[in-house]
Amino acid sequence: MIGLEALQQLRLPDAWQAEAIRALATGDDVIVQAPTGAGKTFIFEQFFQQRRGPGQAVYTVPTRALANDKFAEWSRQGWRVGITTGDLVYDADAPLVVATLEAQQSPANAALYVIDEYQWLGDPLRGNHYEGVILSLPALTQLLLLSGSVANPSAVRDWLLRLGRGRGVTLVEQRERPVPLDEVEIDSPARRVPESITGYWTRRIAGALREDYGPILVFAPHRREAEKIARDVAARIPCPQPLRLTKDQENAAGPDLARLLGQRVAFHHSGLGYVQRAGLVEPLAKGGQLRVVVATLGLSAGINFSLRSVLVTATHFTAGGLPREVTPSDLLQMFGRAGRRGLDEQGFVLVGERSPRLSQSRAGHLRRSAPLPWRPLLRELARGGPIEETGAAFQKKLFTTEFIPLGIESTQKIREPLPCGLKTDAGRARLVRREKDPAPFCFTCAHRPECLQLDPKPALFWLWNRVGFLDKQLQLTRRGRVMAWFSGAEGLGILAGLEDEKYPLSDLLEDMVNLVAGDRFCGNEPRWGGRLAFACQKAYRRFTSDGFLVDGMPVNYGAGGAEIVRALRTKKFVPMQGFEEHVHRGDIDRLLIEWKSLLRQVAGADADPSWPRWTQFQELCRAEFAQHARDSLPGLPIIPAEQQKPISHRLTMLQPVRDAR
Repeated sequence: MIGLEALQQLRLPDAWQAEAIRALATGDDVIVQAPTGAGKTFIFEQFFQQRRGPGQAVYTVPTRALANDKFAEWSRQGWRVGITTGDLVYDADAPLVVATLEAQQSPANAALYVIDEYQWLGDPLRGNHYEGVILSLPALTQLLLLSGSVANPSAVRDWLLRLGRGRGVTLVEQRERPVPLDEVEIDSPARRVPESITGYWTRRIAGALREDYGPILVFAPHRREAEKIARDVAARIPCPQPLRLTKDQENAAGPDLARLLGQRVAFHHSGLGYVQRAGLVEPLAKGGQLRVVVATLGLSAGINFSLRSVLVTATHFTAGGLPREVTPSDLLQMFGRAGRRGLDEQGFVLVGERSPRLSQSRAGHLRRSAPLPWRPLLRELARGGPIEETGAAFQKKLFTTEFIPLGIESTQKIREPLPCGLKTDAGRARLVRREKDPAPFCFTCAHRPECLQLDPKPALFWLWNRVGFLDKQLQLTRRGRVMAWFSGAEGLGILAGLEDEKYPLSDLLEDMVNLVAGDRFCGNEPRWGGRLAFACQKAYRRFTSDGFLVDGMPVNYGAGGAEIVRALRTKKFVPMQGFEEHVHRGDIDRLLIEWKSLLRQVAGADADPSWPRWTQFQELCRAEFAQHARDSLPGLPIIPAEQQKPISHRLTMLQPVRDAR
């Protein structure tokens, strides 16, 4: 019997896919806007197999989970594939390298650079990374941008043309889904479910299964809610054909998840370990073995499988410790997981009085996020370019038609020395308005009226002067040269630790994981605790910079992570005992991955002979990373043949079932 994954593979290009392949073959940059599941990746696969010539293809995705999935899929096809995900570097010279975008920002040998899910360009936390990569790629590198949720892809096309890359830009849009969606009301079927099946969502899921809308992908707001719904479904809805797991699968799943999988139910969130997600839940879902999968809202972009129907239970979730509202484009991504190409003639969006409707989903209008991409401009300045010319060229490359001031536009026109000696517009505007301790020379300065007209809002070069990347003469400092190797706020924290001469480098090597730990591991202790936090507050005082610093602290800092790294280095494993309920194995795995990624960033940066502590720290990180660089992708349990044959999930009879919990 043909497996589900084979049925879902597209073999012959549709007209829009063929158009994109032809444009790539002629040397154009190509932007593809098509619904989720329409076959955007197929365009790359066909072009990659037919292309000739030197240089790599680099295929970037927003999450490590998607990178691992693509790496495994193309490896199974017999391709030579490398992978780079910050912590992991495997076969980096392969003709095709799958990577997270931040791990491949400056590819040395890329002939083709693919950005899958390029709508991340507008993300408030990572959008500046995407913008920085695109505006920095050399013209020799061809671009392929893929998305299913951008309403204004023509704005991206116009931006690429403005960048002057010396290529044509082809935009290919496909609006029709290969598997059309229909909206189905599930409140009425729920009323026909036996009263022995209780629970608001459980009854509605049972009704949908009875009406043959399974398998169902349910999106829930938080981990606890996702797990609760999954457990209730497994315990209360009869399973006519329980799933038999192998011993290896049971060991990998653990007792809780194994019980659910036996009832053909699973939850899916970032707290699960890689083997649990990628080795069990995802392949079983793709194989048509699970009747219900409950995933968190924030993970919707990182799921690489579709089921027949989708149900969204809420419109709010938490990301990075902050509350977020599900946007219409988020809903489009979630609803786009309904309908399996090759298996379903129709996909279904299940709705009730508490769930969002299909009409609420739509592509989002893409615009640049507020934080500017620091890295490419810092690297240009590190090469010795004049700040005025380099800054002006940088402004023209940004993804916007609006003028974004860097903060020297007015001051650079003044040729004579100013009595204040300030070089930034915001610095002059703030000084002349200072009520406490006003500068006396401001009252007699000929430029006072002009200073009063300047905008005091912080602009980039004023920010850089404030955090010490630029000196008073706007020359790049040692701090600025080192920060040019980092995309995010982690570099600021590492710099603060290095500048504390009494801070042992061996301690800093472990403590720097706190820079990416967030608030998950601090327990009842203060989030801003630890020696590295003190160093950051001393270096940056209580300064705030959008996307980088909050009250002097790097935005993702959180105490508690360093203890996990110390346990790993001393015991070679991290015991789960002692952690609070909200910390799962997947959280620890991800934290260690982030730490290894920081090790790699430091180790791979340029040396600075004038700063011995930086060189010594690089050597420490290089030696530590070498111990982990040989780590391969985790082994995954083998899915037996009988688990690769899709089964019917329709409930022909609903009888009470004893609570299995």
